[in-house]
Amino acid sequence: MIARTGYGQRSPMIAMKRRLLRGLALPAFFAGPAMAADLPVKAPPPPIPAAAAYNWTGFYVGLNAGGAWGTADPNTSATCNVSSAPGFSNPYFVCPAGAIVGAAGSGSMSNDAFIGGGQIGYNLQSNSAVYGMELDFDSFNLKTARQATGLESGTPFTITSSLSTNWLFTARGRVGWAFDSLLAYVTGGLAVTDLIGSNSYRDTGFAQGGPGGGTWTASETKLGWTVGSGLEWSLARNWSAKVEYLYVKFGSLGASGSVIGTGGGGGGGYGSAINTSVDLTAQIARAGFNYKF
Repeated sequence: MIARTGYGQRSPMIAMKRRLLRGLALPAFFAGPAMAADLPVKAPPPPIPAAAAYNWTGFYVGLNAGGAWGTADPNTSATCNVSSAPGFSNPYFVCPAGAIVGAAGSGSMSNDAFIGGGQIGYNLQSNSAVYGMELDFDSFNLKTARQATGLESGTPFTITSSLSTNWLFTARGRVGWAFDSLLAYVTGGLAVTDLIGSNSYRDTGFAQGGPGGGTWTASETKLGWTVGSGLEWSLARNWSAKVEYLYVKFGSLGASGSVIGTGGGGGGGYGSAINTSVDLTAQIARAGFNYKF
């Protein structure tokens, strides 16, 4: 067999070998992707589940503490020109003394105090709306006082009023809107406290059997009302923290007594009735913690 037929011409043997190699490579080229497609593909990791929204439904108990700012407005009236004090036949106040004393004993007094205690309640959540009821009982040692002086017919006098309370109870509904772990709410309902009022009058010597003086007091458990609003945040586990504002108002407490001339005796002595009514309003800002069962 002749290896070459001419210059630059390949032998039929070499050409056949090359055709054979191309024939073997072509199936391998197309088989590669097919085999790769048959290899197992690693599945993507499962998605991380979203955290469940906080649910406010349930009973809870907690503690609270804060400050209270109270204002009381005593209103005093004194009779004149007629004896209205039991056992006395002559008036101690001759007009216009009664009006002057009454004006001095009327005004405004205010003070602030610590407030703190505990609460218990229940919430029911429906979609994002939250409805609930809360009872709380707090120490509420608020004391207010005022003193005024005046001059009647050249005689100076002093009249003093005070009002105090020791505790506060409220029973309130709550309506709010939950933004997952944040609850914004409004609240309102009944408020109860004890009011203790004390008043006194002293002068240095009216002509009518003076000098004169008197003290009149009263105490009563009073019903009132309260409204407010607050924010509450859920914390780890079943704990939550809150801040709250309340406006509280109570009705008037009335006290009656007599101003008598200490220089005169009963029967023919000098005396006049005097009365003071006083109410109480308070603003409360407090923070607290709750544990939900």
